[in-house]
Amino acid sequence: MSRSKTKQGMWVAALIASTLTAALTLVACFSRLGDALDLLSFDLPFAFHQDKRPLDVAVVHMDDLSYHDLKQSFSQPWDRHLHARLVDILTAEGAKAIVFDILFDGPQPENPGADETFAKAIQASGRVVLGADYLQEEPIPGQETTKVNLPFLPLRTAARSWGNVKLGYDPDLAVRRHFPNLANIATVGTLPSLAWSAASLAEAPVTRGSQDAEARKWMNYQGPTGTVPGISYHQVLLPGGVPKGFFRDKLVFIGSKLAADFSGRGGDAFATPYTRWGAGLSSGVEIHAVATQNLLRADWLRRPPFPVELTLLLLTAVGLGSGFVALRPLPALFTSLAVLLTVTVIACGLVWWTRWWFGWITILALQLPVALGASWVRSFFRWSVERSTLISSLEIHLPPGRVTEILNQPDLLRPGASKRTVTILFTDISNYSAIAESLVLEDLVKTVNDYFEMALGAIHDNDGTIIKLIGDAIFAVWHAPQDQPNHQQLACQSALRLRDQLLRFESGAHCLPMHTRAGLHTGEALVGNFGSSKRFDYTAMGESVNLASRLEGLNKHLGTDILASREFQQAIQGRFVDRPLGHFRLKGMGKAVQVHEIIGEESCRSETQAWRDRFESGLRKFKRREFPAAEAEFNGVLQLRPKDGPSKFYLAQIRKHTLSPPDENWTGEVDMDEK
Repeated sequence: MSRSKTKQGMWVAALIASTLTAALTLVACFSRLGDALDLLSFDLPFAFHQDKRPLDVAVVHMDDLSYHDLKQSFSQPWDRHLHARLVDILTAEGAKAIVFDILFDGPQPENPGADETFAKAIQASGRVVLGADYLQEEPIPGQETTKVNLPFLPLRTAARSWGNVKLGYDPDLAVRRHFPNLANIATVGTLPSLAWSAASLAEAPVTRGSQDAEARKWMNYQGPTGTVPGISYHQVLLPGGVPKGFFRDKLVFIGSKLAADFSGRGGDAFATPYTRWGAGLSSGVEIHAVATQNLLRADWLRRPPFPVELTLLLLTAVGLGSGFVALRPLPALFTSLAVLLTVTVIACGLVWWTRWWFGWITILALQLPVALGASWVRSFFRWSVERSTLISSLEIHLPPGRVTEILNQPDLLRPGASKRTVTILFTDISNYSAIAESLVLEDLVKTVNDYFEMALGAIHDNDGTIIKLIGDAIFAVWHAPQDQPNHQQLACQSALRLRDQLLRFESGAHCLPMHTRAGLHTGEALVGNFGSSKRFDYTAMGESVNLASRLEGLNKHLGTDILASREFQQAIQGRFVDRPLGHFRLKGMGKAVQVHEIIGEESCRSETQAWRDRFESGLRKFKRREFPAAEAEFNGVLQLRPKDGPSKFYLAQIRKHTLSPPDENWTGEVDMDEK
């Protein structure tokens, strides 16, 4: 595959991946899935961090023990005489504000004098905030009104202020946002939250600006439930029941752990971010105290405007989607872990040190898996294309049945070579140039294609590995890339089959005489993938390869079809019929090579015995310089086998040596170095 196509494919994959990641991000941002991811984004930083700074708030709990010790009914309002005593004690202890997370929306006739006593205590303290409530009603369809439950008038008149005790919670009952101040209510104008009223009494700077009053604020919890200092109601009323200075300069919140108001209506146990990580539920009064603490320190959490956050998430979607497709699976996996860690550290750091948070879990839980999946999908398709290309390359070299076997051995596919013993086959069509000149191009192409179809089948059917097709020549090896104990036998069968099939090839639709010459040798060579990991180019190099090629070319001079070296012939001796043809000094070879002609299968041994014996006798006499006797033997072979090429070759050599005798060191070799 060209570099330009690869680059183009990467850009297309990047566009698809980034578009998909961005689209899923948009879907999440406008669905319940996005809401769930947002909640986790808010909660997770709290799992690794707690604020150890001293708090300006404390809580007095109306808990089970107080109900029992003070003999108060679980189904009736508490005696307001007790609240009056509590206000007096807290005022004396130096509490900066006394905040009741309790609704006092009517008189208490069952406790005569309690309302007056409580009102006097509130008036004397001058630092009491009472609770209020509201209810959305729709008396006329389509016209919603707000009904406000204010504190009982004598108490309201005595108090410094009052505030809404409602808490806004998410579907998992966790309180994550400050309840907003309600404006434009017909009967009261503005209904502030209980926390806002308490912070205003403490003169918190944030309460002086109308813009801050309307801004959305998110809870910044210092820790799990119990982090806010708390004490049981009945202990406060006991002499010496509270450590000296416990309430000094603190905003003290009074409320029940059992219900949102004195009657037990509605649950008052809420989840916090710490609840997700194993901490218990928090009482509503403690959450009011935390919200007030946020206002006192101005350290509530903030969230970017939705358009800003959406833009940020879409940018990360595009970045991750387009960036990951360029990575391989393993680097993509490690990169995703790095991104996960980096985003987590940044998001938590923003919460801890700058008080900003955003829906960052969308990046980790949605964008990152999609981007990683896109990387793996592209890698799979890229691997499929490369595998297909590799299979196409392998099918040129190997029998179809061995391609899968080779693919399962990745070491064989890596670039590189090693030295090993192989059997090498070179074939060529004799007089190919003359054949090519006698045919029009279309007929030549068809003839050559038919020839290679037949020739390659002869090699592949005997488990040979095709190295190259060089014009009309074929270069093949055995015993590589995998071991083949009978590699010489397989190569010999291929050469004989190629010769015999060519006879049938000529007698069929192709009437031109086509003779295939073959050279066979067994020896060491460098074999391996001389291509790359993507383009398998298996080949063999070395002197053994050159020798097989020279043997193939020697056929032309000897008039033979299949020639083999002695190294090859030794392995097939007794299985196939052959005859020695003598020693030849071939071009480029350092020493003379003993050459054998492969005659055929063992079945032809007896019918060829006579002329093979006479030829062998003539060859011995030739080497002993008994040229007349050798000539007689070779002529005898021609009487038995008139077209015997080697006999004709040696008769020509005898005439040459008769005219110009060889030197005294001559041992019978034939010098072909110049031919």
